[in-house]
Amino acid sequence: MRTMRWTDPETVPGADPGADPATEDAMGRGQRRARVQAAWPIRKRVAVAVLTPVLLVLSVSASGGWALATSRGWAALVALVALASAMTLASYLPSPGTGLKLDLGCTPCAGVAAVSVVASVVLLSSSPGDVPTAFLALGVAAFGLRQRLANPSTCPA
Repeated sequence: MRTMRWTDPETVPGADPGADPATEDAMGRGQRRARVQAAWPIRKRVAVAVLTPVLLVLSVSASGGWALATSRGWAALVALVALASAMTLASYLPSPGTGLKLDLGCTPCAGVAAVSVVASVVLLSSSPGDVPTAFLALGVAAFGLRQRLANPSTCPA
């Protein structure tokens, strides 16, 4: 009777008995990093770093000021909304080698994503310090970011 090993190529399709799991993990991280750098080049990451504090200040000032002492959860959610909105706006920057033309993708979808940034700020200003409203604003901002990350070349019919 033959005993099966977990790394036996006959029992596990695609398994390489001589492969080192640590090396495979490092190669996987390297590939993920390369994909992220290709999708988010340095100009987009710098834009996120610049836009996040700007949008945070805009959101807080539109809401009537910080409520950090009374509502830390609200302040944290506002910071997440600013980050998601900054990532959404940075996704419109042109990729390297494409000139100065903005990366819009599908125009209606791009418009919805841009409106989600404005809508999240409007939601935050509608109820300052209210955590459920901040969750709703985060959902709207996340929807806009998801819309941009999906980046459809054409809208589904």
